[in-house]
Amino acid sequence: MKKCFFLLISVALLLCVLIGGCVQSSSPSPANPALPPAAPVVTHQQTQIPPQQTCSLVPGPTQIVPEYESVSVTVNRNTITENPTIAIAFNGGFGLGMVTQMNVTVIRSDCVREQQNRKNPVMGDTVTLMGTTRTDRVIVVMTMTSGSQYTLIDKDYPFPPQVQ
Repeated sequence: MKKCFFLLISVALLLCVLIGGCVQSSSPSPANPALPPAAPVVTHQQTQIPPQQTCSLVPGPTQIVPEYESVSVTVNRNTITENPTIAIAFNGGFGLGMVTQMNVTVIRSDCVREQQNRKNPVMGDTVTLMGTTRTDRVIVVMTMTSGSQYTLIDKDYPFPPQVQ
């Protein structure tokens, strides 16, 4: 009699465990490694500078970044007059893992200011903004994990002369 009672309780517990496993939610857990990583957050903003303010194409100062936080950025102008874009590429460096945000601003010669932010940039990330066929100012500011902000580039980039 005792053996039947223990056998019956064991079977009942086993059934409870099996039924509990079958009713478990089938939605994926938030920490599922099979899910792709989230896409980087990119914001884009274009504003016209009000007429009472003058747009300044005069470059400002840049900071010297400590070597352990140093990163490299490249600015390239498209030479096609129908599409005078400016591409800013993040190349990495010693501070590759310390950059939390890359802010890129282009102040065009027609006083239009375009901005784009890239959170946690990785090597090869590129920001492309529209320029003009004249001289445009490019400003690149990096925000580090320490909270420090460094202006890496603040420079005028003239449109390349056309070969005829």
